[in-house]
Amino acid sequence: MSRHLYLAGIDRWADVRRDTLQIQQALTYQIDTCSFEVKGTRPQEGEDVKIEDTDHGIGKPLFAGIVVNAELVGKSPNVWRVECDDYTSLMDSKLVIETYEDMPADEIFLDIAAKYCPDFTVTGVQAGAPVVETTGDAFKYKRPSECFKWLCDYVGWNWEPDYFKDLSFYDAEELAMPAPMELVPGGKFKFGRHSIDIQGLRNRVYVIGGKMMSGLQTVQWRADGVSRHWTLPWGPHEIQYNNELARIGIDEVPYTVGTEYLHDDVEYDYMLSYMEKYIKCSNKTPTPPEGATLSFDAKQDIDVITVVDDYDSQDAVAAIQGGDGVYEHVITDNSLTTLDAAEVVGLADLREHANPKVSGYFDTRIPGWFPGQLVTINLPDRGVVGTFLVQSVTIAPIAPYPSIWSYRINYGSRLKGVADFLKAMASAQQNVPAEGTTIIKILRSIDKVEIGDKETVYVFPAIPPYKCGDYSVDAICGYVELK
Repeated sequence: MSRHLYLAGIDRWADVRRDTLQIQQALTYQIDTCSFEVKGTRPQEGEDVKIEDTDHGIGKPLFAGIVVNAELVGKSPNVWRVECDDYTSLMDSKLVIETYEDMPADEIFLDIAAKYCPDFTVTGVQAGAPVVETTGDAFKYKRPSECFKWLCDYVGWNWEPDYFKDLSFYDAEELAMPAPMELVPGGKFKFGRHSIDIQGLRNRVYVIGGKMMSGLQTVQWRADGVSRHWTLPWGPHEIQYNNELARIGIDEVPYTVGTEYLHDDVEYDYMLSYMEKYIKCSNKTPTPPEGATLSFDAKQDIDVITVVDDYDSQDAVAAIQGGDGVYEHVITDNSLTTLDAAEVVGLADLREHANPKVSGYFDTRIPGWFPGQLVTINLPDRGVVGTFLVQSVTIAPIAPYPSIWSYRINYGSRLKGVADFLKAMASAQQNVPAEGTTIIKILRSIDKVEIGDKETVYVFPAIPPYKCGDYSVDAICGYVELK
């Protein structure tokens, strides 16, 4: 017989109840499972399981993993219901405690595997992954599989363990491979169902974050020859007197600026109030003459707001439903304090929800199916024409035929195409959006305002890195800049 089911290295195929065996192969890092009933000696949790068919012609086991549960379901003889998972649980026995900065994701993957998964090989790890700026606290007391998933989300790659305990980490575009057959009328398959679900659809996402520091902004007044006190339209920040990041000038002649209640009036030309948002002449400074231009440079804290659009999705939905095809959604997260961070969140949400989900299944006896394949379906009479991603494969033997397996193929993708489904955003620090996605950055705009005779406010982009610590003069108003 060409079929084998090994438990702890012993072939128990003769003890297996054929109609109870089922293997579930899942896409990428999702856990493959297997279940069956076997008579005789009780399988032990943690025992190695391997199912093979030497006539199957695929060059690898149909399943390999460990027993996770064995329950008695019959007596005389004893019959055990056995549940098995792939080898993922073996590599998750230790918790990762690491922090990485400015490293390619593949090098981080290899380091975690070497330290925390010593029983696994890494020949399937590709080089050339995008650089991860920092993992922060993401890898503090997390299982290796969680860390690998985090890396995949960050750089748009995939990972999985195989049935030989080898770990793979690879570009998402390498995932797709051709299926063993195309579905056309008269083919060797039984078609099940095909559906499109628009629940949760959004292809325009607004991300509203917390506060961020603006770039230097200039407020100007035209002196009337009388006023010695001027109101600011916003609370100023980053007042660093030595390098004149914040300064006041009259007709481009610089003057010093002190902080009221903090600095001595006699040492500065002008005094600034953070809380009451004004600037005034010090006692020693004469009133600016009528017609003189006063300029004040400083920064302000502004709202983090980003909009990301997936125009491919909008066009695809519009072609089906009419209208503009736009489905809007908003994400609010005060912890997002940079536009880059907000963009990452918005793009991740688009990747998950930017198009209606297409799903379906069919049954066949043709072998060679695996999750990650691309199957072309050309069944116009059923309204199904396109190429879809195989997301899971369920394998079961057909009784009473000892050499035939049945395959249930579950497929799915997005309306805008499998290629777009597989593509993911590049490294967050590289700020490369997925193809077909447009980012619109919105800084809170400040309209032209009239204070006294004239005031004009300009907004410039923020320039990181920022500074942090008690030495920051800006900390007196309750804000510090973060690095």
